[in-house]
Amino acid sequence: MVRSIRYIMIVVVLFGLTGCWNRAELNELWVTAATGVDTSDDGQWIVSYQIIVPSAIASGTGGGSGGSSQPASYVFSVKAKTFNQAWSYSTMESSRRIYIAHNRVIYIGKKAAEKGLEHLVDFYLRNTEARELVTMVTTDGLASDILKKIMPPEKLQGAAMHDLIDNESDILSVYPKVRVYDFVLSMNSDSRSIGIPVASLVGEKNQENEKEAEGLDVLKKTSTPLKLRLTKLAVFQNGKLKGFLNEEQGLGVSYLSQKIKNTEISFPCSEQSGRELYSSLRVNSADVKLRPGKSGYHYTMQVKVKVNGTLIDTTCTKDISQTQTIRDMEGEISKEVTRVIKEGWTRLQELGVDAAGFADQIHRKFPRDWRTVKKDWDQEFKKMELDIQVDARIRRPGLQQRHIGSKT
Repeated sequence: MVRSIRYIMIVVVLFGLTGCWNRAELNELWVTAATGVDTSDDGQWIVSYQIIVPSAIASGTGGGSGGSSQPASYVFSVKAKTFNQAWSYSTMESSRRIYIAHNRVIYIGKKAAEKGLEHLVDFYLRNTEARELVTMVTTDGLASDILKKIMPPEKLQGAAMHDLIDNESDILSVYPKVRVYDFVLSMNSDSRSIGIPVASLVGEKNQENEKEAEGLDVLKKTSTPLKLRLTKLAVFQNGKLKGFLNEEQGLGVSYLSQKIKNTEISFPCSEQSGRELYSSLRVNSADVKLRPGKSGYHYTMQVKVKVNGTLIDTTCTKDISQTQTIRDMEGEISKEVTRVIKEGWTRLQELGVDAAGFADQIHRKFPRDWRTVKKDWDQEFKKMELDIQVDARIRRPGLQQRHIGSKT
């Protein structure tokens, strides 16, 4: 009898557990592909949502072909005092609830970046629907303007930008991928600094071309006068934008912050007095070791870089089958890597931003000193000296012993 009562109770409890208490049908949601964050003149936030139009993707009309084409996404903006308020106020102009769990990219406008991103990070950490793995991208102007631009031949710009950053981070490592989670870790580190890629419109900028970049007609063309491109690196300190680094400086910071996966190195031929003839090395591995030290009252950092790669193309006229020729090339590669690292290091010291995370290295090596140094680390960082040692190796020079155009 007791066993039967137990079984009945279990069955009753199971009936109460079935189903989802907060379920929502897909036709009740607007799935967000990307969001943009800007600030208004009165200090409020302007949050823009790039929502996916399922009917356009399912029917194939989002590609721009056919008579009654429909865009694959729609962008609208909400002004509010907080990010959660903007999310809630979106129901005043949206027929469905905004669903941000599948958001791929966050575009951050320049003014919003200068104001600070602490509120944005807090929203993503507290909101149960938002995910901390969203990719962060900064812009030169308004994030809402970038959201409206299409990236041919892709239909969804937000997803396309996410994939673009993934590929660049894996292939070139000039602008490493930064997620909200990474940004949070940087804000809680000793350096409290990080670099985020910048997406800009490049090409022939005028009102007509910018308007065309927002319409489906751009998908019908084989080439466009305007396109979205990663152009530079924005460095943040204490959650606020402090400055920008160009492509070479960004690559140098990637070496210093040990974020190089693969990259490409173009170096001059050693027998040439000028730098007209170049060869290319495809870096397959780059091992960077940092060793903090102290010289007098100031700190130093020894940077040892081991680069291994494949010779992809060359215009050098020397015989590559000769060991000395390979050694000369490796010497030029080492010089080029050293130059790039110095470019990034010099710019970081000019800005006084430790985006390489050296403060964490100093803290671990000199924990007692750090108690007093951390208060003035920005100034101490500018006095820090760098010792760069690069060991480059060409593992695969290829079967062609001489440049194809060589007369010798």
